[in-house]
Amino acid sequence: MTSSSSRQTHTPPGTGTSKPLKRGKACLTCRFLKIRCDGARPICGPCQRTPKDDPCEYADGPGRSRTRALEETVSRLEARLREYEHPEETPPVALHNPYEQGPGHESDTTIRIKVDTPSSSHSTHSSPSSPFSVTSSLASIPSPRPGGSSGSSERKGSSSPAGEPRIALPATRNLLEWFLTHALSFGFFLNIPRFTNSALLPLDFGHQSRPCPGLLSTVYLWGIHLSPQTQHKDLEHTLLMRAISDTASDLSTSNPHPHRFMHTIQAETLLGYYFFRNGQILEAKRHTSSAASLALGCGLNTFRSSQQQEQWGSNSISASVPDGSIRLPPSQDAIEEGERINAFWAVFTLYRDLAVAVDPPRSVCGVFDAPGCQIDTPWPLDMDVYKQNILPPRGSSTVHDYLNHIQQREDEHQLASTMNMVTKASLLLHQASFVAGQYHPNMPARDAQALLAAFQSVRHLIESLRSQLSPLEEINPGSQNISTVREIHLAHSLIHGALIRLNETFSDSDADCRHTCVKSAQAMIHGGGLNVAEFGCVTPIMGTLWTLACQALISEVVRLRSLRSSHHLHAGSEIESKRDLFLGREDSLLASFQQGLSALTFFSINSALMSKSFLCSTLSNPRWVPNAHGFKCGLLEYQLTSVQGILSAIGSSTPMISKSMPI
Repeated sequence: MTSSSSRQTHTPPGTGTSKPLKRGKACLTCRFLKIRCDGARPICGPCQRTPKDDPCEYADGPGRSRTRALEETVSRLEARLREYEHPEETPPVALHNPYEQGPGHESDTTIRIKVDTPSSSHSTHSSPSSPFSVTSSLASIPSPRPGGSSGSSERKGSSSPAGEPRIALPATRNLLEWFLTHALSFGFFLNIPRFTNSALLPLDFGHQSRPCPGLLSTVYLWGIHLSPQTQHKDLEHTLLMRAISDTASDLSTSNPHPHRFMHTIQAETLLGYYFFRNGQILEAKRHTSSAASLALGCGLNTFRSSQQQEQWGSNSISASVPDGSIRLPPSQDAIEEGERINAFWAVFTLYRDLAVAVDPPRSVCGVFDAPGCQIDTPWPLDMDVYKQNILPPRGSSTVHDYLNHIQQREDEHQLASTMNMVTKASLLLHQASFVAGQYHPNMPARDAQALLAAFQSVRHLIESLRSQLSPLEEINPGSQNISTVREIHLAHSLIHGALIRLNETFSDSDADCRHTCVKSAQAMIHGGGLNVAEFGCVTPIMGTLWTLACQALISEVVRLRSLRSSHHLHAGSEIESKRDLFLGREDSLLASFQQGLSALTFFSINSALMSKSFLCSTLSNPRWVPNAHGFKCGLLEYQLTSVQGILSAIGSSTPMISKSMPI
C-alpha cells in the first residue's frame, strides 16, 4: 500500500488534485509558457503529454535548477563587470611574509596584491584599491618587534585578517634600488629623487601623493626582474600582469591622478623596454606605440617650441597642441619642464632602437617619420642640469634641421649632455639603416646619385657627432657614476653601429667601406678598454650592436681566408709574406670576435633578446666563450670547451683552406 507522501511525489499524469496550485508551485516550463500545471513530480502532466526542449524543473527543488544556475552565472558576470568598470571599489587582499618572526609581527617585506574574486564587488570595504599597498613601515621606519607596539595606527588598520592568502616580496626600498641603479638604460626620464621620495611615502597604493599605480607596479616589476635574489623570480609574471592592468586603467579611473599622463608614458616606456629586453617583440611594439601615441597626443613633440609666445613659468603646453589633444597643466619648475622634454626623447629613442633591431632596413620608418609630424622639442639635457634651473633654448624642426645640416641653437649644456649624445646617436643609427636599405642593384643613375648624397650626408653627421664625444680611453670608471659611464659607452657603440650599418652594404665592392666596418666593429667591441661586465646590465639595443660587430668581423675573416686560399693556387715570391700578413690580421679579428662574443654571452643570460639575436644570425654556430667573473656560461646551452669550434665554423665557409689558424 502506497503512502500519501509517495502518492504526492509520484502522481500519475492527469490525475493530480483539481485544487489550483499555490502561486509559485508550478514547474518552470509551465510558468514560462503560461499554461495550467498540475504540479505532478518528477514530471508534470503537460510536460509528460507534450515533451519540451527544456526539462521539467521546479524552483523549490532540492538542487539548483538550470534556471537558477543561469541566474547565478549572470549575477557573477555582472559583478565581475562592475569590478572592471570600477577597479577602485575592489578591496585588496593582504599577502604576508611566511618567514615572519612570530605572531603579531608583520615584516617590512610585505606588499599587498589585489586578487580578483567575483564576490569582491559586493564587499563594503572602504579602503582604496591597492594592488601593491605597503602594509608595513618603510625601511626608514623601524619595524615592530613581536609583542611590541611600535606600529602605527595606519599599519594596524591595514593588517589583514588571519587566513587571507599572502606572499613574501622584497621591501619597497629594495625594489626601487634594484631598478633605479639601471633606470637610465631603460628610458626612465623622471627625476629619480622626487620619484623615490613619493614612492616611499607611507600612504595607500594609488594615493595621489604617490606615483600612479601603473608606474609603481611597473617599477616593482623591473625591481623583481633585476633582483639578485632568485627566490623572487617566480613572482615576475604576476607582477607583469598587474603592471599591464594598472597601466591600462590609470587614464580611465574615476579619481584621476594629477600626473597620470606623464606617469603613464613612463610606464608604457618601461614596459616597452621590458618586452624588448625579453625578446617579446610584438608586445614591445604595442607598448612603445602606446607611449608614442600618448606623447604625441600630449604635444610633447612641440614642447618648448620657438613658435610659442608664452614665457616659461606661465606657459601651458596646451598652447601648442591642436584641439582635441590632451592638455597638460603648466610646468611647476625647471625639473618638471625637463621631465617633459626628456620624456619625448626617451620615447623617440626607444621607437627608433626597436625599429632598427627588428625591422627590415626599408621598413624602419614609423609614426615620427609620418608627414605632418612636427618635432620642435629641443634636444634633451641631463637631469642634473635641470636641477640648476637651466633649460635648453627653444627648438624648431629639431630633427629635420639636424639631418639637413641646418645650424641649430645649442648651448654648452646640450653639447655636454650625455642624453643628448645618446639620442642623436640613436637617430643616426636609424637614419643609416634607412639609407643603406634604399640600395638595390641596377639602380637608375638618378636614384644612385641621390643615394650617394644621402650616404655622404649621414656619414658626415656621424663623424661630426663622434668628434664631440669624449674618448672612452680617457674615462675613469672609478671617478664617475657607473650610469654615466654606461651611457657614454652606449653613445660610442651607437655611433660605431651606425657606421657599420651605413657601410656594410657596400663593403664587398668598396675597400674604404670595408675598412670602416672592420675598424668600427673592433672599436665597439674593445669599448675603450672598459669592462662591460661591471655595468650589470645594458640597454637591449646593445645586443643588436654587438651582433652587428661580430658579423662584420666574421665577414672579414672569411674574405681574408678566401684571399689566402687563392694565393695557394699561384706560386710566387710574395706568398709567404702575404700569408703572414693575413694570419696576423686574422689573429686580431678573431681576438676581437671572441671578446664581443663574450660580452653577448655574459648579458644574454638574463636577456632573451640577445639569445634570439644568435638564432637569427651567423653567430648561432657553437662557440667557446670563457667564463667571466664566475657567471654561468651556457649561451644557447652550448657546452663547448675549445676555440676550435670558432675555427671550424668560420673555415666551413671557405672549403679550400687547408690549414687552421693558430690560436
